[in-house]
Parts: sequence; structure tokens; C-alpha cells
Amino acid sequence: MKNSVIVVGVFVFLSVILSLSGCAVMDKNIPGWSQYRSPVKASKLQLASKSTGEGEPVLLIHGFGASSYSWRYIVEPLAQKYRVITIDLKGFGDSPKPRDDAYSVYEQASLVRNFILENDLKNLHIVGHSYGGGVALATSIYLSLSHPNLQRSLVLIDSIAYPQELPGFVKMLATPVLGPLLIYAIPNTIQVKDLLKKVYFNDALIPQSAIDHYADNLSKSNAKYATLTTARQILPTDLQQFSENYTDLTLPTLIIWSRDDEIVPLAIGERLHKSLSNSRLIVFSDVGHAVQEEEPSWVLPYLQQFLEAETRDTMTNRVIFPSN
Repeated sequence: MKNSVIVVGVFVFLSVILSLSGCAVMDKNIPGWSQYRSPVKASKLQLASKSTGEGEPVLLIHGFGASSYSWRYIVEPLAQKYRVITIDLKGFGDSPKPRDDAYSVYEQASLVRNFILENDLKNLHIVGHSYGGGVALATSIYLSLSHPNLQRSLVLIDSIAYPQELPGFVKMLATPVLGPLLIYAIPNTIQVKDLLKKVYFNDALIPQSAIDHYADNLSKSNAKYATLTTARQILPTDLQQFSENYTDLTLPTLIIWSRDDEIVPLAIGERLHKSLSNSRLIVFSDVGHAVQEEEPSWVLPYLQQFLEAETRDTMTNRVIFPSN
């Protein structure tokens, strides 16, 4: 108990130091969108995946520090009518974690695009959360340029999309010396629990099983290296320029956000809604950054209704504020 208190104290102290210094160093030499614009199927890296159910494919892409486990409450209900495919992004879950410098959104989207083509996924619906939402956006742009008839719709949940202030925990991980010190010195369960407290609105809803699962993922070989590298590359330096592509996406898009999101602010979702001409924005209150984990029963009806709609091209462009 005493050691845990000391570790937490050190973590809090370093957090305060970071808030005063702002020393995060983002990778600026990674390839930009112009170099990824026409991806080729050259990478031999195979993403871990699982498939459940039959019907039109629904591809679920998790967020930073997570894995396909984050969709555990969503898979079975959707699998009643769809083929639900979960993937672990490069560096997370059961996917490979090479010690290279290619962990940007563009790199991940290139791998996801290859996965889609290699598995011959048609009439595809893509759902992305947080960092995975940024991957979903880039993947959708890839497909719109090279295979415009493969994808039917897009769902973005509290997604990265534009330049923004980095959350404190990402700043820490992206800070030289401090990031490695934190991720290697502090017990995994403490790191994960602290992060989930920022992700959830109601800390009482954080299950111990989720803490244990994500802590176990973090203990896998090279997982911490991949987490640190991803943190430094999480927002591409040309993201503002890349975001100009959003207006060209005419896919039916459902945008789901939390008013109380402490990681990606609602302003990002509102801006996305204005940029994506064929979109609908759902705004929840009293829930955190990952509604599919914290309150899955809230998001499922909207997600199912959206996927089941047969006349998506007539979807009204509006904002909905559910009363929960």
C-alpha cells in the first residue's frame, strides 16, 4: 500500500511539472499525407482481427491505448444483422508492434485500407473511435479516391480530426525522458486506471476487468514502445491541410460525441459536422470520451438505426441532443 501511494505521488508530481513546462515533442519528420496519398500494398504487417456474424461488414476501429476489446458491448448486438469485424491497430492489442517510426494516422489508415482490400470487404460500414476515428477518416478518404464503391457509411465517435490541444496524458507520453519514465516505472494497472478516469465521466462505472485487460495489453512485448511512438505522432503536422479533404467526403456519416469529453472537445465534432455535408451529429451529456464502453445502451440504438437505414441519401443534416 505504501509503495502504491509513493508511486501515485510521483505520478501526480510529474503531472504538475509537465503542466508547468509543456515539453511534449511531436515527431515532425514522419511522412505527410502527400506521401501516403497513393498507398500501395507493400507492407507485410497483418493486423489482428476477429469476425462475428453475417451480412454487410461493419469494421470497428479502436482508439489510442485501447484495442478491439473496447467494442465488447457493441459486437454481439450488431452481429445479429451484420458481419462485425474488429481489428487491433498496429502497436495495440494482438497486432504486431515493430520498433519502427511508422505509427501515424496515415500509416494506420494505409494498413486498414490494405486489410479491407485483401479481405474483399464490400458494402462496408466503418466505425472509428478517438484516434481510431482519425484512422477511419483517412481510410475513408483513401477508399473514396481509389475504390469509391466499397464503402457505404462512416461513423465517428469522439474522433480526432483537426489540430487541437493535446490531452495531458498524451503530452506526458510525448515528452522526452518523462514519457519513458512514466510508462516504464509506474505499474500498468495504475497507469490504466488513471487514464480511464479521464476517459469515463462516471468513475464508478470503470470495471476492474477493463483495467486488468488494458494493463495486460500494455505488458506485451514492445507495447510501451508503440504507445510512446504513437503519442508523438498522434496529430500529423499537416493535419490542418489534410482536413481540407473532409468536404469531399459525401458518405452518409453519423457523428457521436459527448458534451463532457475531456480528451477531444465537442467543438471538434461540431466542426466535423459542418465539413461533412451528409452527416448527423448526436450529442450526449453525462458520459465521457468512450460512450461505447461507459454507456453502450445509449449509443447502440442510434448506431443500429443509422446502419439499418435504407435511404441514407435522404438523411437530414441535423444535430440531436438525446435526453438520457
